Amino acid sequence: MIKRLILRNFRNYLDADLLINFPLNVFTGRNGQGKSNLLEAIFFVSMLRSFRTSQIKDLKTIGKDNSYVGAEIDRQKWTEFLEIKISESGKRNLSIDHVPVSRASEFIKRIKAVAFSPDDINIITGVSSLRRRLLDMFISMMEPEYLSSLHDYSLALKSRNAVIKSDRNINVIKAFEPAMASTGSFIAVQRQKYSDILGSEIENIIKSFFPEKVSFSIKYRNSSGTDDYSRYLEIFERERERDIRRGYTSFGPQLDDFDFNYNHKLLKNYGSTGQCRLISLCMKMAEVNILSAGKDKSAIVVLVDDVTGELDAVTREMFFKVINQAGQIFFTFTGKPSDDFFKNAAFYEIQDGKAICKNDAAG
Repeated sequence: MIKRLILRNFRNYLDADLLINFPLNVFTGRNGQGKSNLLEAIFFVSMLRSFRTSQIKDLKTIGKDNSYVGAEIDRQKWTEFLEIKISESGKRNLSIDHVPVSRASEFIKRIKAVAFSPDDINIITGVSSLRRRLLDMFISMMEPEYLSSLHDYSLALKSRNAVIKSDRNINVIKAFEPAMASTGSFIAVQRQKYSDILGSEIENIIKSFFPEKVSFSIKYRNSSGTDDYSRYLEIFERERERDIRRGYTSFGPQLDDFDFNYNHKLLKNYGSTGQCRLISLCMKMAEVNILSAGKDKSAIVVLVDDVTGELDAVTREMFFKVINQAGQIFFTFTGKPSDDFFKNAAFYEIQDGKAICKNDAAG
């Protein structure tokens, strides 16, 4: 559970120190005051990424050279203090209890955040990078070493492509390929495994809404066509000359995609807006269910950014039931919600980058 959140030059928070330490928390205020920015900061502590942008530099306050996020985490028997410093160049410097941490995979195991956003529909209807991003963040919470593999593959890919575009030295190009084959095959295995797990859980949730027979699946489209290390090396051998002519590496995790299929039809092409929006909600609910099957539910944090307003009573009840499995929950609203679910919540009024606790909460 998060007990304290400290922000410096983060979005519209120049200097904020927020004491929390409650299971259910609600941020209220007019649009544009910084409610979503608080959720984004919490998610950033969890995943070292934003659920709103892929550019870390966007998190810094406009006109400021650096940014800082600190969070005190209650680990039941002890507390940890997590810190992220973002430099002018966008580089992250991480520390746990003031001790520097070199690898992101050591940092993200502390809390596991699932963010619900109105933009989640774009994961289904939008470009492939959004679907890769969703699966990559989910798998990283389940398998922390996965993040290390993504990082190592990305570095090798960037280096290989740089050589392809510059001196085209075959021996140097080949030097990066064993590392890419090793990490790429591991990534493919995990993407196949967890797309199946997530797809199955989404189908279970959908069936709870609809009594008629429905089906849902996520089909992993592996651009390399293999998850075998030796086969991966063979593909590099076969495609190397063509990659040089193309000017980039033409296969690998950076080009994978995932098909979301509803009743055996590609949802992106054939689903209605209502279906896509509901299934995007079920998608995040499925993440919560799967994470909650683990031993430490207290580490799960759910962030809900203005997505409940249009839900009907049945969907709303199911949604509250699912997210209530988490150790801590944060909501944003423009006004105070009336649902019984919030009767023991702590309420904070957000005004122009400042958070004021309006009660002693609960409970």
